[in-house]
Amino acid sequence: MSERYVRPTVAGWLTPTLIAPFLSVYGAVTAIATLGIDRGVFGKVLGWTVGMAVGTVWAFVFCLFLLVTDLALLGVKVRTLPAGKRGWGSAFLSPLAVFGVYTLAPPYKFYAYGPWAIVAAVVVPMFAVALGTRIFTGQKPPR
Repeated sequence: MSERYVRPTVAGWLTPTLIAPFLSVYGAVTAIATLGIDRGVFGKVLGWTVGMAVGTVWAFVFCLFLLVTDLALLGVKVRTLPAGKRGWGSAFLSPLAVFGVYTLAPPYKFYAYGPWAIVAAVVVPMFAVALGTRIFTGQKPPR
């Protein structure tokens, strides 16, 4: 059976799209700092503080990717705007998928290719995961 289509409101779409990635990133940074997974040059508290600052910028950029991806997919009538459980779930889990890609191909390993390679190593997984999650977890528009 298919669900009855209910047109999402702008607030119903923007709320999970703009809040869930921040919650996900803050949770990941806190878990990494608490568990001591990252043994960087900073201590636990300073490492958590730096992680939260970098995570805030990262989450903001990722939210922009989600917004642009949603509007582009809506514009070409491939997917509707994600709202409700579907919107919260995809927006909350997609940053963790990007972090998984970073684990497999860490951006710092692209240092030898120059600064633009590092930027690409950070941005390309963000875009790919945003597009993939919105396509695969999205809802097709009504005909």
